[in-house]
Amino acid sequence: MRLTLLLAFLFTGANAASDKPNILVVMVDDLGYSDIGCYGGEIDTPNLDRLAQNGLRFSQFYNTAKCHSSRISLLTGRYAFQAGNTELSKAVTSAEVLETAGYFTAMTGKWHLKEQPTDFGFQRYWGHLSGACNYYKGDETFRLNGEPWQVPENDFYTTVASVDYALVFIGQARQTEKPWYLYVAFNAPHAPLQPMESDYKKYLGKYDVGWDTIRETRLGKQRDLGLFEKNLTPSPRPDHVPSWSSLPKERQAWESRRMSALAGMIDRVDQELGRLFADLEHSGEMDNTVILFVSDNGACPYDRRSNNMDGNPYDRDTTWGDSTDWSWARNSPFRYYKQNQFEGGKKTNIKIVPSEKLFEVESLGDQAVRVSGQMGGVYGPGVV
Repeated sequence: MRLTLLLAFLFTGANAASDKPNILVVMVDDLGYSDIGCYGGEIDTPNLDRLAQNGLRFSQFYNTAKCHSSRISLLTGRYAFQAGNTELSKAVTSAEVLETAGYFTAMTGKWHLKEQPTDFGFQRYWGHLSGACNYYKGDETFRLNGEPWQVPENDFYTTVASVDYALVFIGQARQTEKPWYLYVAFNAPHAPLQPMESDYKKYLGKYDVGWDTIRETRLGKQRDLGLFEKNLTPSPRPDHVPSWSSLPKERQAWESRRMSALAGMIDRVDQELGRLFADLEHSGEMDNTVILFVSDNGACPYDRRSNNMDGNPYDRDTTWGDSTDWSWARNSPFRYYKQNQFEGGKKTNIKIVPSEKLFEVESLGDQAVRVSGQMGGVYGPGVV
């Protein structure tokens, strides 16, 4: 069944304002297919794993393999060129549609398109307009409801702040007594690899075994989870990815620490989502909230310049780039990465948790669906 039809059916009949579900859409940035626990990963993601248990996971969900184009498709239901690319000049957004249907609309996090979210139907917005930024220092593109927002000198981390403002906006939505639509677009785990200190130290040493062992472990877990058939043949090692055992000890130590940084950033996303989910549960809204979790593309292979490689990635002036070789393992069992039109670039893990009052679903869907189908499904007849 196409996802658009599935979710359109989900909302059929919910015409009264009190019947309309809240909608939470979460997009992460450069997440590998097997990074989170319910898709085979060893990283601690209990909150996302719980979503998988209570909702629907897809094993064949396709994005567009790049940041901005996946965001365009998610927001408009069209491919980038059909929507007018980053200008969104040939389409309407989900926020614009839902606003007319009586929804309180809000967004936090990364925009990466032209203008600002408040120009496209989002009544509230906090985040950065840029495609990436320093997690501790931010950049000059931060906005709050259309106005410039100054990043604090201390005690700031983008992943945490995205949920801080998400909670503020949900609180404002409750005062209006309207159903709400919230789009949380995390910058994590996009480079620079800058985890919080505690999250980084949690994983130090875990990846000393190397990408070969981690990939095999993930493949085994994926088979046990039933994501794929037991006889699935994983993609072969690319010629440009060396075996772990062939690396000098210094390179192994560096790569292990780099993956520890990535793991810490992904762990933090899950922790912050846990904070958001706890608020929904406390307010009694969890059972009437549809949650969609998706990545814009696969793990990123761009091994750009890293500075202070012998230092700590949680120092605000330290910036580490992505690892091509770890990206191969992170996209298990697929081939290649972000930007490539192979499964590793354009296939994403996705979870949908429908409102328990409206629909019941199986735990795993193997239908082939695309990110461009979301607007017509999530914002279907019962909502608009």
